[in-house]
Amino acid sequence: MRHLFMLMFALSWLGGLSQAQTLKEASCEETGALHSETYTSSITRRDHRYAVYLPPCYTSGVAAYPVLLLLHGSNANDSQWARLGFIDALEAGIRAGSAPPMIVLMPYGSAEANQNRFDTTSYDRILLDFLEQMSLRYRGSGSQAIGGISRGGFWAYQIGLRHADDFVAIGGHSPYFDRAHVASAHNPLHIAESLDRESYPRLWLDRGTADHAVPGIEQMRVIFQRAKLPHEYVVHPGGTHSEDSWSQHVGAYLDFYARAFSEPRPIPEPAAASAGVELWLPAVDFGETMLSLDRAELDAILAGEAEDRLIISESTQSRLAAHGFQLHADIEIVDDLRLFNALWLSTGKFTLLPFDELHMRLRPLWLDDAPVVDQLAGYQLVFESDAPNYDPNKLTRITLSGTTALARHTLTALDEMGLQQAASGIQDYVRLADYFHIANEASIAPGCPQLNDAALAGQSSLCMKREHADLFGLLGVDVVDVSGNHIADFGYESFINTLDHFAAQGIQLVGGGRDQVSARSPLILQQNGSSIAWLACNAVGPAYALANDDPESALGRRPGAAFCNKAWLHEALPVLASQHDVVLLTLQFREFSGFEPNERHIHDYQAYAEWGADVVIGTAQHQSMSIELYQTRRGEIAYIHYGLGNLFFDQELWGQRRFFMDTLYLYDGRLLAVELFPGIIDGRARPRLLEGEDRFNFLHFMLIQKSSF
Repeated sequence: MRHLFMLMFALSWLGGLSQAQTLKEASCEETGALHSETYTSSITRRDHRYAVYLPPCYTSGVAAYPVLLLLHGSNANDSQWARLGFIDALEAGIRAGSAPPMIVLMPYGSAEANQNRFDTTSYDRILLDFLEQMSLRYRGSGSQAIGGISRGGFWAYQIGLRHADDFVAIGGHSPYFDRAHVASAHNPLHIAESLDRESYPRLWLDRGTADHAVPGIEQMRVIFQRAKLPHEYVVHPGGTHSEDSWSQHVGAYLDFYARAFSEPRPIPEPAAASAGVELWLPAVDFGETMLSLDRAELDAILAGEAEDRLIISESTQSRLAAHGFQLHADIEIVDDLRLFNALWLSTGKFTLLPFDELHMRLRPLWLDDAPVVDQLAGYQLVFESDAPNYDPNKLTRITLSGTTALARHTLTALDEMGLQQAASGIQDYVRLADYFHIANEASIAPGCPQLNDAALAGQSSLCMKREHADLFGLLGVDVVDVSGNHIADFGYESFINTLDHFAAQGIQLVGGGRDQVSARSPLILQQNGSSIAWLACNAVGPAYALANDDPESALGRRPGAAFCNKAWLHEALPVLASQHDVVLLTLQFREFSGFEPNERHIHDYQAYAEWGADVVIGTAQHQSMSIELYQTRRGEIAYIHYGLGNLFFDQELWGQRRFFMDTLYLYDGRLLAVELFPGIIDGRARPRLLEGEDRFNFLHFMLIQKSSF
């Protein structure tokens, strides 16, 4: 079966066919062969063992062949790659014409391969000497690739990155990387950060979802992404750090190396000519209570008036002066490297900075209670520039909101005030986003609000009147999250009809569906150069609200919300993270009366972030909860908001009337910043922006725990 799988995989690859076919036409009766050999190292002065595969016709011919150096993992030896089936796959590929004949060198690392020593007898020197000696022993074409498993993957990258001109490809298969493991001068993670080249070897990383080498591999992926280095990154669902896992993917490994020998070295694309401009924004430390500046205040600062709330960096002072702005001499100026700490340690302070220097620990301020990017006409801090940093065609904004249930007293309030009035408080803001999201709890039901025989939650059943669903159109809703625990209260037919209604309106759905497969399916958004994968799920039930494909379950097959099964999320999130720029998870978690998360919240939300979610948002809480900028082991900041609060719901307590909407700023494939909209619900059905002292008090109450930022 393994041979058949490898053959089928090889047949799917067409690159390099002409080279392989030419060699095949000059065929002989000789087959490829795997040999065990020794050589004397010039470094250790000892004999070392290695395995070598020589392709068909090598002995009887004169052709030169590309050379692939494959390194084994810890506690393995030079037979590991053959034992995994790589040589079988290669021979099948050569016979099929889908892989070029090649020489494969597999040295035995012995004790040296496990030592973190970098001196005259270190393992990297041993390997480089080995390659030099093999170049005299075998007919190599001069085209070389290097790859390794686990510890061998470390060495493949350690050598390959330092000698990038000598290799067409570097492969890491569950490679082990750790910043604390090896000094920076020899550490692949640090070496990768300092690369500055016009062309690169083809780069590959892969791992399993249950692979213990995940943290270091994820750190390397982030380095490649930030540097925009062309690379391939593959996550295998269910994969572990084991030979059982690696053996299942040797066909993919072969495909990577075969393409590398047949295709040109990748060249990073130069930055495209931008239609953008140089944009500067006011910003604060994320935990600061300031939300907006008055345009008159900013104009006064730029005219040279004093402002004791402003802190700027030395480079900002210089660059603004070059644009003709001479700021007041009393404005606080700090070293560039101290700017963030100065903001974090202060209260009531803000800064001005270029758009491309915005990051997750800073929050963009509004101007006159509206986003700056929506009012650039007449805005003083936008310039024509030879080095633009902002292009509106690279910015994607996603506005997320909390619980919406157009039911109970909210239903009555909508009848009384009308949909236009209900939408008017947030309409202008939410329609600015590329995607506005609502977490909808209630399905459209005939005769709503009267109960009927289909009501599964009894007296607590929630429903929505069909005419009230028009509110979604007035607000320009783009995505409806149907993972709520009341979504099937009025029966499955009402739920299905509600799905059909939203689909007919062009609204995309996430978190629920006609069956478990569709409920779990990610929503994929491609917008302005960013690829976003979105999952939504329900962690609490009730069971009748959860989609299930098992006919033997207590309630049988049924539509509904996706259940937040941890085994599923542990498999799905890292795979999505390997395929998309940003992964978003919205979830219905167990409701909790506090404003701060409990241990269960923290443990689970942080786990989702570690598994690959860049954004984790709680949509079930009926009052706002705190925010955390969580530093993941992969070196990125994940945005966690434990609860947004109600958006349209009839609860009247102080905390249940006040809410957040969070707007994600994605720029050129990167989560750049998050903007907060603090609101209040009037009359049980009209959310609007908080104002004045009420706004300050709410923000102070919710953001006072600055340790989360």
